[in-house]
Amino acid sequence: MRNPWKEIKLPTKDVSALRADPQHPLDLFWAMDNIGRYLFIYEYPSNSDVIINDPPELEGIDVISMTVDSNSRLILVLKEKINWELFLALCNDLINSTIHINSPKTASSTILQRLRRWNEFLKKKRLDILSEEKIKGLIGELLFIKRHLIPTYGICDPIDFWIGPEGTPQDFNINNSTVEVKCQSGGSNPTIKISSAEQLFSQLPNLFLYVVTLGKSSFDSTDSLNLPILISDIVNRLETESNHLNKFQDKLMEVGYYYSDKYLDYNYILSNENMYKIIDDFPRICPNDLKDGITKLTYNVSLSECLPFEISINNMEF
Repeated sequence: MRNPWKEIKLPTKDVSALRADPQHPLDLFWAMDNIGRYLFIYEYPSNSDVIINDPPELEGIDVISMTVDSNSRLILVLKEKINWELFLALCNDLINSTIHINSPKTASSTILQRLRRWNEFLKKKRLDILSEEKIKGLIGELLFIKRHLIPTYGICDPIDFWIGPEGTPQDFNINNSTVEVKCQSGGSNPTIKISSAEQLFSQLPNLFLYVVTLGKSSFDSTDSLNLPILISDIVNRLETESNHLNKFQDKLMEVGYYYSDKYLDYNYILSNENMYKIIDDFPRICPNDLKDGITKLTYNVSLSECLPFEISINNMEF
């Protein structure tokens, strides 16, 4: 990963700065002060629609607001360099969320909104990468978006359909259907883990189970995939859709994801994908099957017992 602060020479006094993107409509800068701290600076007109006089506090980051002549300035200062990847993710989020802004005078409201979102995220202290189980689960959901929703609905609607990060029992709500996504690694008796009685139960007319099978791979293998690759592909498609780009970034933050080079060590090959329609005698436990006093359960489902319920993915109609 490129560390933009490594390209800045330590100043003997004050601050040295490097424009983040010469093509960006806003004045955004990577910067370093004379004691070597990493900074990110946003300069904007003092007659903007919103002046960020009272920015949210950010865990591990000092946030300074000031006015210099006819310009206002927002300065983010990283307290500990060890967290530079997280700081870079925050700064890139501010850059990406404003890259198609119509007027610099309106941009500060978007910057403030993103800072508030990061404030919520950092309070949860998710400062390490996701577990491998969660990495594979997120890959499964993103593959469903990329391979099956985007070709049918375009780039924006699938982001709205993705409700799993909001804490709902299923991962997707598509018109009159819900879809739960599971990932498994294969084996002689493949199984999936169900985390609640509600997960394979829906009030909507149709409920589907989408299962991806992933095999371990290396970064340079043909058709290898990882989280940064999948996310970058979706972000690039959302480049001109700023509202849905922000929604997508928000949902990634909800599941605890921010970019780190560590994710490049978790590479997989898509071995198989299967879709099942959950009806009648599908092997599952529903809320009305639970006896009084049982408030939480997890269980495994053998995919061999799901074969009678398998349907063609290509003929899906939501």
